[in-house]
Amino acid sequence: MKAVVWHGKEDVRVDDVPDPTIQQPTDAIVRITSSGICGSDLHLYGTLTMFMEEGDILGHEPMGIVEEVGPEVSHVKSGDRVVLPFNISCGRCYMCERGLFAQCETTQNREYGTGASLFGYTKLYGQFAGGQAEYLRVPQAHFGPIKVPEGPPDDRFVYLSDVLPTAWQAVEWAAIPAGGSVAVFGLGPIGMMSARIAKVRGAERVFGIDRVPERLALAAHSRIETLDSDEVEDVPAALREMTDGRGPDSVIDAVGLEAHGSPVAGFMQKATGFLPDRIAEPLAEGRP
Repeated sequence: MKAVVWHGKEDVRVDDVPDPTIQQPTDAIVRITSSGICGSDLHLYGTLTMFMEEGDILGHEPMGIVEEVGPEVSHVKSGDRVVLPFNISCGRCYMCERGLFAQCETTQNREYGTGASLFGYTKLYGQFAGGQAEYLRVPQAHFGPIKVPEGPPDDRFVYLSDVLPTAWQAVEWAAIPAGGSVAVFGLGPIGMMSARIAKVRGAERVFGIDRVPERLALAAHSRIETLDSDEVEDVPAALREMTDGRGPDSVIDAVGLEAHGSPVAGFMQKATGFLPDRIAEPLAEGRP
């Protein structure tokens, strides 16, 4: 099959690789019909390369058709159309029973002190093959895949894999009071969805802060009050002025890891990437 394969810093190619196979009784094989490219994939392209190995397959926002299932999978069957969440979770452990699927104890990566395993996302999170490929082995398929109806095109469902749940959870955790206000910093896909979800869920005022004209225009079209961070000298002061001196009730940071505007942080990220992996890994994780 063909897959998007990491070969090194800023070196990603479409390669022919072996088809995945059932390895565990809880596995499934899914033929991928759509797979998003996440902003998080850019970290793997240029910044978090010390946690990658040549041959890693990228992608964690896929959906497709189930081709084959292991003997312990009854949740889905061959021919089902499914969306695949980013997290690989068992649904049975202590953490999963409490809804903390990103901390699944069955797939948790204790060696690195991280959470549950993820598709296509470095050895920090299990080093499982990702979904930017023709086929994908899906571990814990007795629980993870979400069955969706036939008929509507993929773009009606594929955002359920990562983008929409992330944005929804951001609004949930922001705890915006009914009729209250929220400032969303960063109007990329996550920030834009967070802003629109906040309005749907009852926020009276939603402020969107960004520096990209096209993003600001799209947000304004959705009745979001926008601030251009390149033109507003003091964004917090501007927000206070717009809210009777108090500031918004809640704030959502949707800017991402590698934001513009911090030359020192940008230099350190790039410098770390040139170090040997054994030195770069603890620095990137914030360990001494």
